[in-house]
Amino acid sequence: MELRRLGFACNWDPDRTRTWSGTNWALFTALQKQMDTVDVGTHLSLAQRRMWQVATRRRRQGKWVSTWETTPTWERYLLTDVQRRVTSSNCDAVLEIQDVGILDRPFFIYQDLSYDVLVRELDAGGEGVSHFFKSLDRGVIERRRDRQHEVFARSAGVLAMSQAYARSLVEETGLSPEKVHVVYPGGTALAGPMLPRRLRERPRTRLLFIGTTFLVKAGDVVVDAFEHLRRQHPELTLTIVGPDRWPLEGAIPDGVDFRGRVDRSQIVPLMDSHDLFVMPSRMEGFGMVFVEAMARGLPCVGRRAFAMPELIEDGVTGAIVDSLEPQVVADAIERTLANDEIYAEVERRADDVATRFSWDGAAARVIDVIRSAR
Repeated sequence: MELRRLGFACNWDPDRTRTWSGTNWALFTALQKQMDTVDVGTHLSLAQRRMWQVATRRRRQGKWVSTWETTPTWERYLLTDVQRRVTSSNCDAVLEIQDVGILDRPFFIYQDLSYDVLVRELDAGGEGVSHFFKSLDRGVIERRRDRQHEVFARSAGVLAMSQAYARSLVEETGLSPEKVHVVYPGGTALAGPMLPRRLRERPRTRLLFIGTTFLVKAGDVVVDAFEHLRRQHPELTLTIVGPDRWPLEGAIPDGVDFRGRVDRSQIVPLMDSHDLFVMPSRMEGFGMVFVEAMARGLPCVGRRAFAMPELIEDGVTGAIVDSLEPQVVADAIERTLANDEIYAEVERRADDVATRFSWDGAAARVIDVIRSAR
Protein backbone atom coordinates (compact mmCIF):
# COMPACT_ATOMS: atom_id res chain seq x y z
CA MET A 1 0.00 0.00 0.00
CA GLU A 2 1.25 3.46 -0.86
CA LEU A 3 1.34 5.35 2.42
CA ARG A 4 2.12 9.05 2.29
CA ARG A 5 -0.07 10.25 5.15
CA LEU A 6 -1.42 8.23 8.08
CA GLY A 7 -4.45 9.21 10.14
CA PHE A 8 -4.42 8.50 13.88
CA ALA A 9 -7.92 7.99 15.31
CA CYS A 10 -8.95 7.65 18.94
CA ASN A 11 -11.14 9.22 21.60
CA TRP A 12 -8.69 11.57 23.28
CA ASP A 13 -8.90 12.57 26.93
CA PRO A 14 -8.94 16.35 27.59
CA ASP A 15 -5.23 15.98 28.35
CA ARG A 16 -4.07 13.99 25.32
CA THR A 17 -0.88 12.85 27.03
CA ARG A 18 -2.89 10.85 29.60
CA THR A 19 -5.16 8.99 27.18
CA TRP A 20 -5.03 5.25 27.93
CA SER A 21 -2.27 5.82 30.49
CA GLY A 22 -0.12 7.62 27.91
CA THR A 23 -0.23 4.86 25.28
CA ASN A 24 -2.02 6.87 22.58
CA TRP A 25 0.16 9.94 22.89
CA ALA A 26 3.39 7.93 23.00
CA LEU A 27 2.54 6.03 19.82
CA PHE A 28 1.19 9.11 18.02
CA THR A 29 4.35 11.15 18.67
CA ALA A 30 6.58 8.19 17.71
CA LEU A 31 4.71 7.84 14.41
CA GLN A 32 5.04 11.56 13.73
CA LYS A 33 8.82 11.25 13.95
CA GLN A 34 8.86 8.61 11.22
CA MET A 35 6.23 9.76 8.74
CA ASP A 36 3.48 12.28 8.04
CA THR A 37 0.90 11.40 10.72
CA VAL A 38 -2.16 13.50 11.35
CA ASP A 39 -4.52 13.48 14.33
CA VAL A 40 -8.05 12.57 13.20
CA GLY A 41 -9.32 11.66 16.65
CA THR A 42 -12.19 13.08 18.66
CA HIS A 43 -11.51 15.82 21.21
CA LEU A 44 -14.11 16.35 23.91
CA SER A 45 -13.65 18.96 26.59
CA LEU A 46 -14.07 18.01 30.22
CA ALA A 47 -17.48 19.71 30.20
CA GLN A 48 -18.56 17.75 27.11
CA ARG A 49 -17.47 14.48 28.68
CA ARG A 50 -19.47 15.27 31.79
CA MET A 51 -22.54 15.94 29.64
CA TRP A 52 -22.19 12.51 28.04
CA GLN A 53 -21.71 10.92 31.46
CA VAL A 54 -24.80 12.57 32.94
CA ALA A 55 -26.93 11.74 29.90
CA THR A 56 -26.13 8.02 30.11
CA ARG A 57 -25.89 7.40 33.85
CA ARG A 58 -28.02 4.68 35.44
CA ARG A 59 -28.32 2.66 38.63
CA ARG A 60 -26.39 -0.58 38.73
CA GLN A 61 -25.88 -2.67 41.87
CA GLY A 62 -27.11 0.24 43.97
CA LYS A 63 -24.72 2.80 42.48
CA TRP A 64 -24.88 5.41 39.76
CA VAL A 65 -22.66 4.48 36.81
CA SER A 66 -22.11 5.99 33.37
CA THR A 67 -21.97 3.87 30.21
CA TRP A 68 -21.51 6.65 27.68
CA GLU A 69 -18.57 5.11 25.79
CA THR A 70 -20.47 1.86 25.16
CA THR A 71 -23.75 3.31 23.90
CA PRO A 72 -24.82 3.16 20.23
CA THR A 73 -25.35 6.94 20.33
CA TRP A 74 -21.71 7.54 21.31
CA GLU A 75 -20.46 4.99 18.77
CA ARG A 76 -22.27 6.88 15.99
CA TYR A 77 -21.01 10.25 17.21
CA LEU A 78 -17.40 9.05 17.45
CA LEU A 79 -17.43 7.41 14.03
CA THR A 80 -19.08 10.43 12.35
CA ASP A 81 -16.60 12.85 13.91
CA VAL A 82 -13.59 10.71 12.99
CA GLN A 83 -14.81 10.16 9.43
CA ARG A 84 -15.24 13.92 8.97
CA ARG A 85 -11.67 14.50 10.11
CA VAL A 86 -10.35 11.65 7.95
CA THR A 87 -12.01 13.13 4.86
CA SER A 88 -10.60 16.60 5.45
CA SER A 89 -7.10 15.27 6.24
CA ASN A 90 -6.71 13.42 2.94
CA CYS A 91 -4.89 10.52 4.61
CA ASP A 92 -4.21 7.25 2.75
CA ALA A 93 -4.96 4.95 5.70
CA VAL A 94 -6.03 5.24 9.34
CA LEU A 95 -4.76 3.64 12.51
CA GLU A 96 -7.61 3.29 15.01
CA ILE A 97 -6.78 2.87 18.69
CA GLN A 98 -9.46 0.39 19.71
CA ASP A 99 -12.26 -0.20 17.20
CA VAL A 100 -13.59 3.26 16.32
CA GLY A 101 -15.67 1.94 13.42
CA ILE A 102 -15.81 1.31 9.69
CA LEU A 103 -14.21 4.11 7.63
CA ASP A 104 -14.22 4.88 3.91
CA ARG A 105 -10.55 4.01 3.37
CA PRO A 106 -8.15 1.33 4.63
CA PHE A 107 -8.14 1.26 8.41
CA PHE A 108 -6.15 -0.77 10.92
CA ILE A 109 -7.00 -1.38 14.56
CA TYR A 110 -4.49 -1.46 17.43
CA GLN A 111 -5.64 -2.84 20.79
CA ASP A 112 -4.93 -5.21 23.64
CA LEU A 113 -8.21 -7.07 24.27
CA SER A 114 -11.44 -7.92 22.47
CA TYR A 115 -14.99 -8.45 23.67
CA ASP A 116 -14.55 -12.12 22.78
CA VAL A 117 -11.98 -12.28 25.58
CA LEU A 118 -14.40 -10.60 27.98
CA VAL A 119 -17.15 -13.10 27.14
CA ARG A 120 -14.72 -15.97 27.63
CA GLU A 121 -13.70 -14.60 31.01
CA LEU A 122 -17.35 -14.20 32.02
CA ASP A 123 -18.11 -17.79 31.00
CA ALA A 124 -15.11 -19.00 33.01
CA GLY A 125 -16.26 -17.13 36.10
CA GLY A 126 -13.33 -14.71 36.01
CA GLU A 127 -13.69 -11.78 38.41
CA GLY A 128 -11.59 -9.36 36.37
CA VAL A 129 -14.43 -8.33 34.05
CA SER A 130 -16.87 -7.54 36.86
CA HIS A 131 -14.22 -5.58 38.77
CA PHE A 132 -13.05 -3.53 35.78
CA PHE A 133 -16.25 -3.12 33.75
CA LYS A 134 -18.64 -2.45 36.63
CA SER A 135 -21.02 -0.49 34.40
CA LEU A 136 -21.35 -3.19 31.72
CA ASP A 137 -23.79 -6.07 31.85
CA ARG A 138 -23.49 -9.15 29.68
CA GLY A 139 -25.99 -7.83 27.13
CA VAL A 140 -23.86 -4.73 26.47
CA ILE A 141 -20.70 -6.82 26.21
CA GLU A 142 -22.30 -9.19 23.70
CA ARG A 143 -23.67 -6.31 21.61
CA ARG A 144 -20.23 -4.69 21.56
CA ARG A 145 -18.69 -8.03 20.62
CA ASP A 146 -21.01 -8.40 17.63
CA ARG A 147 -20.23 -4.85 16.52
CA GLN A 148 -16.53 -5.50 16.95
CA HIS A 149 -16.74 -8.59 14.74
CA GLU A 150 -18.20 -6.45 11.96
CA VAL A 151 -15.53 -3.76 12.32
CA PHE A 152 -12.73 -6.35 12.41
CA ALA A 153 -14.08 -8.04 9.29
CA ARG A 154 -14.04 -4.75 7.34
CA SER A 155 -10.63 -3.64 8.61
CA ALA A 156 -7.42 -4.01 6.62
CA GLY A 157 -5.72 -5.54 9.65
CA VAL A 158 -5.81 -5.89 13.43
CA LEU A 159 -2.64 -5.12 15.35
CA ALA A 160 -2.43 -7.04 18.61
CA MET A 161 -0.27 -5.95 21.53
CA SER A 162 0.74 -9.54 22.37
CA GLN A 163 1.09 -13.03 20.94
CA ALA A 164 -1.59 -14.18 23.39
CA TYR A 165 -4.10 -11.69 22.03
CA ALA A 166 -3.11 -12.46 18.43
CA ARG A 167 -3.93 -16.14 19.07
CA SER A 168 -7.27 -15.13 20.57
CA LEU A 169 -8.14 -13.10 17.46
CA VAL A 170 -7.55 -16.16 15.28
CA GLU A 171 -8.94 -18.89 17.54
CA GLU A 172 -11.84 -17.06 19.25
CA THR A 173 -12.74 -14.22 16.91
CA GLY A 174 -12.07 -16.20 13.74
CA LEU A 175 -9.83 -13.71 11.92
CA SER A 176 -7.48 -14.96 9.24
CA PRO A 177 -3.89 -15.23 10.57
CA GLU A 178 -2.77 -13.07 7.63
CA LYS A 179 -4.90 -10.24 8.98
CA VAL A 180 -3.44 -10.30 12.50
CA HIS A 181 -0.11 -8.67 13.35
CA VAL A 182 1.71 -8.40 16.68
CA VAL A 183 2.97 -4.93 17.57
CA TYR A 184 4.48 -4.78 21.04
CA PRO A 185 3.92 -1.44 22.81
CA GLY A 186 6.60 0.69 24.38
CA GLY A 187 7.10 1.52 28.03
CA THR A 188 5.94 4.97 29.09
CA ALA A 189 8.03 4.82 32.28
CA LEU A 190 11.20 4.12 30.29
CA ALA A 191 11.44 7.59 28.78
CA GLY A 192 14.45 9.69 29.64
CA PRO A 193 17.93 8.67 30.79
CA MET A 194 18.28 5.30 32.46
CA LEU A 195 19.44 5.55 36.05
CA PRO A 196 22.32 3.35 37.15
CA ARG A 197 21.08 -0.08 38.23
CA ARG A 198 22.61 -2.42 40.74
CA LEU A 199 22.22 -6.16 41.18
CA ARG A 200 19.82 -6.50 44.08
CA GLU A 201 21.62 -8.42 46.78
CA ARG A 202 20.27 -10.03 49.91
CA PRO A 203 18.51 -9.24 52.10
CA ARG A 204 15.72 -8.64 49.58
CA THR A 205 12.76 -7.38 51.53
CA ARG A 206 10.93 -4.70 49.53
CA LEU A 207 7.86 -5.71 47.51
CA LEU A 208 6.12 -3.35 45.07
CA PHE A 209 2.58 -3.34 43.66
CA ILE A 210 1.39 -0.76 41.10
CA GLY A 211 -2.20 -0.74 39.92
CA THR A 212 -4.91 1.92 39.83
CA THR A 213 -7.61 -0.73 39.32
CA PHE A 214 -6.61 -2.45 42.53
CA LEU A 215 -8.97 -5.46 42.48
CA VAL A 216 -8.54 -6.07 38.75
CA LYS A 217 -4.79 -6.28 39.31
CA ALA A 218 -5.36 -8.61 42.31
CA GLY A 219 -3.99 -6.15 44.83
CA ASP A 220 -6.16 -7.74 47.51
CA VAL A 221 -4.44 -11.09 46.86
CA VAL A 222 -1.02 -9.45 47.10
CA VAL A 223 -1.90 -7.94 50.48
CA ASP A 224 -3.14 -11.32 51.76
CA ALA A 225 0.01 -13.05 50.48
CA PHE A 226 2.16 -10.39 52.11
CA GLU A 227 0.43 -10.89 55.48
CA HIS A 228 1.08 -14.64 55.17
CA LEU A 229 4.77 -13.96 54.60
CA ARG A 230 5.11 -11.39 57.38
CA ARG A 231 4.39 -14.06 59.98
CA GLN A 232 7.70 -15.73 59.10
CA HIS A 233 9.52 -12.72 57.64
CA PRO A 234 8.66 -9.58 59.66
CA GLU A 235 11.38 -7.65 57.82
CA LEU A 236 9.34 -7.64 54.58
CA THR A 237 7.61 -4.48 53.37
CA LEU A 238 5.03 -3.88 50.65
CA THR A 239 4.60 -0.58 48.81
CA ILE A 240 1.23 -0.07 47.09
CA VAL A 241 0.80 2.56 44.38
CA GLY A 242 -2.27 3.40 42.31
CA PRO A 243 -5.62 3.77 44.11
CA ASP A 244 -6.68 7.21 45.32
CA ARG A 245 -7.48 5.84 48.78
CA TRP A 246 -6.96 2.64 50.71
CA PRO A 247 -9.10 0.14 48.75
CA LEU A 248 -9.72 -2.56 51.36
CA GLU A 249 -11.78 -2.69 54.52
CA GLY A 250 -10.00 -2.08 57.78
CA ALA A 251 -6.73 -0.37 58.58
CA ILE A 252 -3.61 -0.49 56.42
CA PRO A 253 -1.65 -3.59 57.60
CA ASP A 254 1.69 -3.30 59.34
CA GLY A 255 4.53 -3.21 56.86
CA VAL A 256 2.42 -1.75 54.04
CA ASP A 257 3.45 1.63 52.67
CA PHE A 258 0.38 2.97 50.85
CA ARG A 259 1.36 5.78 48.46
CA GLY A 260 -1.91 6.30 46.57
CA ARG A 261 -1.57 7.88 43.14
CA VAL A 262 1.88 9.09 42.16
CA ASP A 263 3.16 10.99 39.16
CA ARG A 264 4.57 8.90 36.32
CA SER A 265 7.96 10.46 37.00
CA GLN A 266 8.04 8.56 40.31
CA ILE A 267 7.63 5.09 38.80
CA VAL A 268 11.28 4.57 37.87
CA PRO A 269 12.63 5.61 41.31
CA LEU A 270 10.08 3.28 42.93
CA MET A 271 11.17 0.36 40.78
CA ASP A 272 14.82 1.10 41.42
CA SER A 273 14.29 1.12 45.20
CA HIS A 274 12.39 -2.19 45.48
CA ASP A 275 13.34 -5.84 45.16
CA LEU A 276 10.33 -7.55 43.56
CA PHE A 277 7.29 -6.44 41.59
CA VAL A 278 4.14 -8.45 42.38
CA MET A 279 0.92 -8.20 40.35
CA PRO A 280 -0.88 -11.52 39.57
CA SER A 281 -3.61 -9.66 37.69
CA ARG A 282 -7.15 -11.01 37.30
CA MET A 283 -7.34 -9.39 33.87
CA GLU A 284 -4.54 -7.88 31.85
CA GLY A 285 -4.59 -6.46 28.35
CA PHE A 286 -0.83 -6.49 28.00
CA GLY A 287 0.98 -5.66 31.22
CA MET A 288 3.47 -2.96 30.27
CA VAL A 289 4.31 -2.43 33.93
CA PHE A 290 6.05 -5.84 33.92
CA VAL A 291 8.21 -4.71 31.01
CA GLU A 292 9.00 -1.44 32.75
CA ALA A 293 9.99 -3.31 35.91
CA MET A 294 12.27 -5.77 34.13
CA ALA A 295 13.86 -2.93 32.17
CA ARG A 296 14.91 -1.63 35.59
CA GLY A 297 16.35 -5.02 36.60
CA LEU A 298 13.35 -5.82 38.80
CA PRO A 299 11.99 -9.41 38.70
CA CYS A 300 8.21 -9.90 38.60
CA VAL A 301 5.48 -12.20 39.87
CA GLY A 302 2.50 -12.54 37.51
CA ARG A 303 -0.24 -15.04 36.68
CA ARG A 304 -0.48 -17.70 33.98
CA ALA A 305 -3.04 -15.77 31.95
CA PHE A 306 -3.27 -13.21 29.15
CA ALA A 307 0.19 -11.96 28.08
CA MET A 308 1.87 -12.38 31.48
CA PRO A 309 3.65 -15.69 30.66
CA GLU A 310 4.82 -14.03 27.45
CA LEU A 311 6.60 -11.34 29.44
CA ILE A 312 7.79 -13.24 32.52
CA GLU A 313 9.76 -16.49 32.23
CA ASP A 314 8.85 -18.62 35.23
CA GLY A 315 11.96 -19.33 37.28
CA VAL A 316 14.12 -17.22 34.94
CA THR A 317 12.96 -13.59 35.19
CA GLY A 318 10.42 -14.06 37.97
CA ALA A 319 7.52 -16.34 38.80
CA ILE A 320 4.21 -17.25 37.18
CA VAL A 321 1.45 -18.49 39.49
CA ASP A 322 -1.41 -20.76 38.42
CA SER A 323 -3.73 -19.67 41.20
CA LEU A 324 -4.81 -16.57 43.09
CA GLU A 325 -4.66 -18.39 46.39
CA PRO A 326 -2.69 -16.08 48.70
CA GLN A 327 -0.46 -18.92 49.90
CA VAL A 328 0.47 -19.81 46.31
CA VAL A 329 1.41 -16.19 45.61
CA ALA A 330 3.31 -16.00 48.91
CA ASP A 331 5.33 -19.10 48.01
CA ALA A 332 6.20 -17.62 44.61
CA ILE A 333 7.35 -14.39 46.24
CA GLU A 334 9.51 -16.26 48.74
CA ARG A 335 11.12 -18.46 46.05
CA THR A 336 11.91 -15.52 43.83
CA LEU A 337 13.40 -13.34 46.56
CA ALA A 338 15.81 -16.17 47.41
CA ASN A 339 16.88 -16.95 43.82
CA ASP A 340 20.15 -15.17 43.00
CA GLU A 341 20.12 -16.49 39.43
CA ILE A 342 16.83 -14.77 38.67
CA TYR A 343 18.19 -11.43 39.83
CA ALA A 344 21.36 -11.84 37.80
CA GLU A 345 19.38 -12.79 34.68
CA VAL A 346 16.90 -9.91 34.92
CA GLU A 347 19.80 -7.51 35.41
CA ARG A 348 21.56 -8.98 32.37
CA ARG A 349 18.48 -8.62 30.15
CA ALA A 350 17.38 -5.16 31.30
CA ASP A 351 18.82 -3.15 28.41
CA ASP A 352 17.50 -5.61 25.83
CA VAL A 353 14.02 -5.34 27.34
CA ALA A 354 14.09 -1.54 27.14
CA THR A 355 15.21 -1.73 23.50
CA ARG A 356 12.68 -4.38 22.46
CA PHE A 357 9.69 -2.60 23.97
CA SER A 358 10.08 0.93 22.64
CA TRP A 359 7.53 3.25 21.06
CA ASP A 360 9.89 4.04 18.19
CA GLY A 361 10.05 0.32 17.47
CA ALA A 362 6.26 0.02 17.73
CA ALA A 363 5.79 2.92 15.30
CA ALA A 364 8.19 1.40 12.79
CA ARG A 365 6.33 -1.91 13.00
CA VAL A 366 2.93 -0.18 12.49
CA ILE A 367 4.20 1.59 9.37
CA ASP A 368 5.68 -1.63 8.00
CA VAL A 369 2.43 -3.55 8.55
CA ILE A 370 0.36 -0.90 6.80
CA ARG A 371 2.70 -0.50 3.85
CA SER A 372 2.84 -4.28 3.41
CA ALA A 373 -0.95 -4.63 3.34
CA ARG A 374 -2.61 -5.57 0.08
